[in-house]
Amino acid sequence: MGYDLLAAAFFVLLTPIVIAGFCAFWVVNARDHEAIAACWQIYARARGFGFVAPEGEWPNRTPAAISWTSDDATLRLTTVGREAKVRTRLVVKPDATLLGTLVWIGDEAGAGGVRTSERPAGFAQRILSPRVERALLALRQRDRVTLRYRRGRITIEWPGGELNDARLDSARRLGEEVAAGIAEEFRGRALARKPAA
Repeated sequence: MGYDLLAAAFFVLLTPIVIAGFCAFWVVNARDHEAIAACWQIYARARGFGFVAPEGEWPNRTPAAISWTSDDATLRLTTVGREAKVRTRLVVKPDATLLGTLVWIGDEAGAGGVRTSERPAGFAQRILSPRVERALLALRQRDRVTLRYRRGRITIEWPGGELNDARLDSARRLGEEVAAGIAEEFRGRALARKPAA
């Protein structure tokens, strides 16, 4: 009987601590997402891009997003994941598409370098020009950066909710460079197939 009372007292004392922990976690998480939204709103306004404010209540709150178009694509920057696993994601939808898939992974500095997976063989050369590879390596900055091309869509991700304007500019240039390269490759292939008149 004494152990039952001890267990009940333990749970009565523990319950408010657990509830307070969840409340503190929610406040910190909400503050981080609001900081990203505020930073991105200023960034989008300064560059004339579209900004989508977060909506809803936690845990179903949508992330902030920045969208714009370039000559060759529509681009959208957002965050994915929750809490410690938040990643910044740039999605590029080029006007032209190529048939194939590519995964480029740049590991954290000193953790193995760069890995690529492609289908068909040689497809990576059509997307990863020297300028694109330099831009990917510049964006990496000791983080794991991934670039995926699948079904005509490019997804570039790196850890954290990005607050650095210079790095956002670097990601923007990278996305536009990849889209321009795909458009150029698409036009080159189309001209090569066109019969001579």
